[in-house]
Amino acid sequence: MRYYDKITPDGTRDLLFSECDQRSQVTKTLKDLFDTQGYRRVMTPALEFYDVFGKAAKYLPKETMYKLTDAKGRLMVLCPDCTVPVARLTATRLKGMPKPIRIYYNRNIYRGFPQRKSKSVEINQVGIELIGGSTVRSDLEVIELAARSLEKISQGGYRLELCHIGYFKAIMDSLDADEDTKEEIRFLIEQKNYASLTDILGKAKENKAARALRKLPGLFGGEEVFEKAYELFDENGARECLDYLKNIYEYLQELGLGDKVMIDLGLVNLAEYYTGIIFRGYCNGIGEQILSGGRYDNLLGQFGEDYGSIGFGINVDLASQTVSPAPESVPEILVFAQNLAHVPASVHYRKQLEEQGILSENSVFDTLEETLEYAREKGIPQVHVIGEEIREYETN
Repeated sequence: MRYYDKITPDGTRDLLFSECDQRSQVTKTLKDLFDTQGYRRVMTPALEFYDVFGKAAKYLPKETMYKLTDAKGRLMVLCPDCTVPVARLTATRLKGMPKPIRIYYNRNIYRGFPQRKSKSVEINQVGIELIGGSTVRSDLEVIELAARSLEKISQGGYRLELCHIGYFKAIMDSLDADEDTKEEIRFLIEQKNYASLTDILGKAKENKAARALRKLPGLFGGEEVFEKAYELFDENGARECLDYLKNIYEYLQELGLGDKVMIDLGLVNLAEYYTGIIFRGYCNGIGEQILSGGRYDNLLGQFGEDYGSIGFGINVDLASQTVSPAPESVPEILVFAQNLAHVPASVHYRKQLEEQGILSENSVFDTLEETLEYAREKGIPQVHVIGEEIREYETN
């Protein structure tokens, strides 16, 4: 029988000293930023009832959730998403609070990826939600804050991609195809799989929508994308969605983000979940998206409230890779109590060193010889022995 007592489960890992420091640095940077913008932190449980996510099955497939039962046999899940619990919280404990509500969070989420065993299933995430308020003003605030977040953690080496899911939906509404085929088309566009997309569209009735979908994955770039998109498809509300997206893009240009912001009309992930603007963020040197977000106006309705919302989440584990690990802090002094009777005096001595801003460490060895050997191995330059008097030893 094989025992798994010395390894971590697939998709999880231990974090060592500098990795913990890098994660703490990223989360502190983001929390400080969100605090200054009027967002307040909430914490939701790691365990939620499965029913909380039951209606979200279209974008959170049940096979990706880690399930267990409580003492009463009720089905629970390890939280696979941060936004849904925030929606539950908003519709219950925050129900009477004036809108808009600005919330941020920092927690682990747990989501399995059966087809990708190497992908992390335990993800530390920091994010915000802006609930209520004017759609356009809220979108402007959150997208600008997403850009500032990426700026903070990447020192300027980032890219933000924008889309409006309404443009894609307008095209799909004009396509003569069943729902399963439409979902396959959406997936192929998201993957930018031109060959398979051409094959499946060849089976659909040829019209303006089909021609637009063939070119949709390539509608990526700057302001020139809008002209191409208008020509490609402008029916069923598509023009209005492009107009809205263009206004957001021009606003970001006015903020001086011209070289940081791109348009990607092939950004069609979670089409049933998002209702308007979608955006993704990338940092230089990291192949995966670090930030993802968008407008989701229908989610709170699942909990009996009717407020539009927009937010984003940042993968802290990936973002930490943008932070250079700080050099390990080596104590200047190792403090050794000559015998047990002098331990209280050694504690007081270390407090005095701390007040002077001197980093010290306590020796837990019984002999001075062991203490000196440890100090040499650790690179601590001095050992101070606390007895009837204080003696100092150089270890170099």
